[in-house]
Amino acid sequence: MSTYGGDEVSAIVLDVGSCWTRAGYAGEDTPKAVFPTSYGYIEGEKEIPPDPDTQMEDVIPTSENKPVKNIEKKYIIGDTGVAAWRENMEIKNPLIDGLIQDWDALEKIWDYAFDKSLRIDPKEHPIFVTECAWNTRDIRERLTELAFEKYNSLAFYVAKNPVLSAFAAGRPTAVVMDCGASSTSCVPVVDGYVLKKGIYKQPIAGDFLSEQLLQLLQQKFGIDVVPHYMIAKKTSVDPDQSANVEFKERPNTKPSYHKFMQMRIMQEFKESVCQVSEVTYNHSSINTRPMKYFEFPDGFNTSIGSLRFSVPEILFDPRFITQPQDGPNFDTSALLGIPQMIHQSICVCDIDVRPNLLNNIILTGATTLLPGFADRVNHELSSMNPGPKIKLYAAGNTIERKCSSWLGGSILSSLGTFHQLWISRKEYDDYGRGIVEKKCDN
Repeated sequence: MSTYGGDEVSAIVLDVGSCWTRAGYAGEDTPKAVFPTSYGYIEGEKEIPPDPDTQMEDVIPTSENKPVKNIEKKYIIGDTGVAAWRENMEIKNPLIDGLIQDWDALEKIWDYAFDKSLRIDPKEHPIFVTECAWNTRDIRERLTELAFEKYNSLAFYVAKNPVLSAFAAGRPTAVVMDCGASSTSCVPVVDGYVLKKGIYKQPIAGDFLSEQLLQLLQQKFGIDVVPHYMIAKKTSVDPDQSANVEFKERPNTKPSYHKFMQMRIMQEFKESVCQVSEVTYNHSSINTRPMKYFEFPDGFNTSIGSLRFSVPEILFDPRFITQPQDGPNFDTSALLGIPQMIHQSICVCDIDVRPNLLNNIILTGATTLLPGFADRVNHELSSMNPGPKIKLYAAGNTIERKCSSWLGGSILSSLGTFHQLWISRKEYDDYGRGIVEKKCDN
């Protein structure tokens, strides 16, 4: 029998991020399912024939008994589903700046997590959901309403990502620097509560680095990044020689799908080639660093030099940004490097907690896994704060760094003492969805 009071907690932890969605059972050290938050969407017209029972021979045909065109919407969720090419398939994301915008898509993601990934009935489990630190009250209330009204959950709770990341690291007071896919944020957490005045965030993160890489490869080096779905046959070539490749015919391919597949290649490029300079960037010293080899899906291969350092440097010095030709231009003077964000976030907090925050700086998010990232942050912060002791916490385990908020939720919701914090079905029936602001005030 399912229960959410005591040690035998069968809660489901859902962490819907901008890039990946993680789902699993409370108390486990890794999520059971990890799949892209982006989803495939196909929309088309489907004719619904008129009901023959309502038609009579002596009735003059009207618009009422003609075939009706209905818009058919198809959602494709999951890694293999999204990656497979389909005609007229758009790739969309339900989140913008970490906030839920498309609720129909979010329901499809929850359905996929419950039905296909975990294969459970949400009626039999409490649901624990993560949220960004700047989430709005309306979104939290709609999440509560969704959990109880559609999924009939036993209980519900929503907690902020920075608090959970700090909890996973065993630090109730910390500055959580989260550099993920869509945004970079610095959030001070004191005794398990977010200090909203200290939240700093900006849209320079992993996805932006991928776009910069794609743009520079195409414009500066003349490398056209061809995704796997376009390639029918290829032959190996010598380094820096033109690719010998045959292409597939892919009619009616949507630009969003093409861009999505290009970004996957750029993600692989970042993971295997890119690196952060461990000390303040110096172009002459960077040019002496060894180059790294990379082969693109079409067979073209080359060695990458300073580019693998200059693009990640954007995170520390926004002046390295190459302004996109087909997108919004960034005012680089208004952007901060990651060390400056951490410093500013700490400075706006009360002077009594600053030493404790400087001694507990947590790095989380997949982009922080770039080699040299933690060393560079430590180097820059030490030069900015020569007096106080600075201590970084960057988990060496890749899973911990990528899934820290999910892990924090798994630990927290599995505690026997946590049962009193759940929003119960009875409380929801009595007070409505507004109860979430009272119960989940972290």
